[in-house]
Amino acid sequence: MRIGALTLCLALLPAACSAETPPAVAEPPTVADVELTGPVSLSFWHAFTSDPQKKALDDLIGEFNRTNGRGITVTATSQGTYTQLYEKTLRAIQSGALPEISHAYETFVADYMRADTVIDLSPYLTSARNGMSAPQRDDVYRAYYDANTFPQFGNRLLSFPFSRSLFVLYQNDEMLRAANVASPRTWAEFERAVMALTKKDAAGRTTQYGWAVPLDASSFNAWVYSMGGTLMAADNRTVAWNGKEGLAVLSTIERLVKGGYAYVPRGFDYQNDFAASRLAFFMGPTTTRAFITAALRGSLQWSIQQIPQADPARARTVQYGANLAVMKSTPEKQLASWLFVKWLAERDQTARWAVQSYFMPVRRSAGDAPVVKDFWTQKDPQGKQAFELLASALPEPNLRGQQEVRDAILEALSRVATGTATPAAALKTAGDRANAILKENE
Repeated sequence: MRIGALTLCLALLPAACSAETPPAVAEPPTVADVELTGPVSLSFWHAFTSDPQKKALDDLIGEFNRTNGRGITVTATSQGTYTQLYEKTLRAIQSGALPEISHAYETFVADYMRADTVIDLSPYLTSARNGMSAPQRDDVYRAYYDANTFPQFGNRLLSFPFSRSLFVLYQNDEMLRAANVASPRTWAEFERAVMALTKKDAAGRTTQYGWAVPLDASSFNAWVYSMGGTLMAADNRTVAWNGKEGLAVLSTIERLVKGGYAYVPRGFDYQNDFAASRLAFFMGPTTTRAFITAALRGSLQWSIQQIPQADPARARTVQYGANLAVMKSTPEKQLASWLFVKWLAERDQTARWAVQSYFMPVRRSAGDAPVVKDFWTQKDPQGKQAFELLASALPEPNLRGQQEVRDAILEALSRVATGTATPAAALKTAGDRANAILKENE
């Protein structure tokens, strides 16, 4: 605003503008600078239904309620699955009975903004009184800000990172070593490794698979990134994944599934296959490592690696997961909600959250926290491997209509994996449908 004012002065009153430096003027107070004059009660809707995530969150909220010193009390309520949470929040928008804080994917937030119900957190983040200092802001991963900044809504910061994951490669190191196969870095190396680690009986039936391929839109997005592609056109009006990189993804899946080297699992049975050394590779979120550990019946040497890349020197993958959105209410409740969100993002809290929930920490400095270092050393070396890959993370699109776009991607993956469509045909259908959805949501 000061730059704009100076430009106007130079343009309109060149003779009247003084060359002397004007006296400093205090920044006017913002909505983030209100006073909390009494107790504030906040409702927080989330999608954690089981431990360890639910217990970890309840423990943190209990500590915040005891120690915040501002009279703020947060009451958390699980609303079921993410889909159920999303649907209940949409109904709450219609009835005017929203919680103050909502656990939400970026796609949820974009849809909530149809009714303009989510506040911009930028004034709170930069508030001299209640915000984060510049070093604290810089400690949060840039990709997290990118994911929560919405170009469709004036580049406002409409949510803040919380339960974030990274899309990675899970590798059975013992199987690779027994077959004298090196960890693959490129897609070509990965495809050869998958074939080499597949075993078939005399009848040609696969008894050990190289790759399990759970079908998911975020997986497709990560693969397009890793192939060197982008997800959206520069103007954010059409998709970009329907080009050569998307075709390469679908063609790879078709070749390996049709050849009996890869399979599409039912549910989460691939986790047991991996733990039992019937499977060499799968790709998925970093939180899955907790389930692999639980599925093990003995010792197994396994690791988390970067997903295959077109160019390993410029590795890229997806970071994804739900964030915290503060819904419009009163100035006091909005500030109290932000203070809770900020507290969760502090180093000690995000470090404890990371080791208890298996989500990725929000801050870089969490990697130096003793609780994290001890956990990595004693129980979770794969957590450290995942943490070291965070620099390669990129966000997914956060435009309105992305929920439906994801459905189009999933359908394309399913049609190719089941052999009911060629990669080119499935990709074209999905791309055309996605662009129509985006146009309807402009």
